[in-house]
Amino acid sequence: MKTKLLVATLAMLALVAGCGVGSRTMPNPGSGPLKILVFYDQSAEPTTNTAQILPLLAQNKSAISALAPLWYKVMPDGSVRDLSVNGLKSWAKSHGIALMPLVVNYGGTGQFLLSASARSTAVSQLASILKRENYAGLNIDFELLKPDARDGLTLLMQSLYTQVHAMGKQLSVDVIPSGTTRKANTGVYNYPALAKASNEIVLMTYDDHDSGSAPGPIAPLAWVTQRVNEALRIGVPPQKLIVGLADYGYDWPAGSTKAATLPLSTIEQWITSGKARISRLADGSPHFTYSVNGVVHTVWYEDGVAIVPIVQLARSKDVEGLALWLGGYETTNYWKALRGAAGTGPSTTTIRAGSKSSASAIPKPSSAARPGRVGGSSTASGSKAGSSKASSSAA
Repeated sequence: MKTKLLVATLAMLALVAGCGVGSRTMPNPGSGPLKILVFYDQSAEPTTNTAQILPLLAQNKSAISALAPLWYKVMPDGSVRDLSVNGLKSWAKSHGIALMPLVVNYGGTGQFLLSASARSTAVSQLASILKRENYAGLNIDFELLKPDARDGLTLLMQSLYTQVHAMGKQLSVDVIPSGTTRKANTGVYNYPALAKASNEIVLMTYDDHDSGSAPGPIAPLAWVTQRVNEALRIGVPPQKLIVGLADYGYDWPAGSTKAATLPLSTIEQWITSGKARISRLADGSPHFTYSVNGVVHTVWYEDGVAIVPIVQLARSKDVEGLALWLGGYETTNYWKALRGAAGTGPSTTTIRAGSKSSASAIPKPSSAARPGRVGGSSTASGSKAGSSKASSSAA
């Protein structure tokens, strides 16, 4: 999954998100297990508990095909800024987790894509980094691009893929699906050409509603189905398609389209016996409301119940795998549901199915900038979580 948002922190008693009366067992459709790519943003650590993030990933390492930390930014002149963390490299190696770093365009710039010289600089430096660090591959995530960057993006990917392929490495590219509420130029992504110039295309199927839109489900099944079908129809082979998953939510105050991003781990701490009652759409998408100082807030989010139908959809389409935005936002229950449905865990997974649950009075969330992918700072536009990387020009 890009354009990131605001991150909110809240304090509550704990209960499993999505829990309610009763439970059901969901069978796993499809045959083989799906690959799972996990995005990771170290800049999100101040708003999450790092001591819990890596252990949770380690517990599920057998299901993770690669970890994609946000480590590299392409500048307007094509040079690449290195934000890699040696400690995480060592940690990944010690746990046998492949690294496929995330490469973003600084501040949403597309200037380097318009110049053959700048594109050459970017390709050369990225190829050198890949060879030097011996990563499993690279994940390219350029967002907020203008229409005139379409050809340049394709040319850069073609040139980079040639070099990456020669090293026996992997190259994936993230695309914002069309039909989203966010203001993004989805036409800049030439799906058929990018599919030929990469090993995988990551379809950022989340943020159907996000900060900037009215409240609503983040990844409703019908919408995700349309986006996946469209990608397949216009030329992305199923064996190259990766479907995006979210593990976060948005909190909208009444009368505003500006929403704060909430990690699922935070939302699960909200769920408790109290005044707010959780409801779900037929596809499992959860939401609830609460009031603070007379202001009604609406929260929509994705949890282990909501993602199971999406994973089943992915398996029914025989796609290559899934991509999770954002490592550290998820929970043990989320991983249990994900692994069960993706075929990387038990053949079945028991999930809480009730449509109602209660939460106590919730204090007004504070707004902290949510790390955004583009430029690596907060923003919002939809794609990777809370997603996407949206526009920010963080250094």
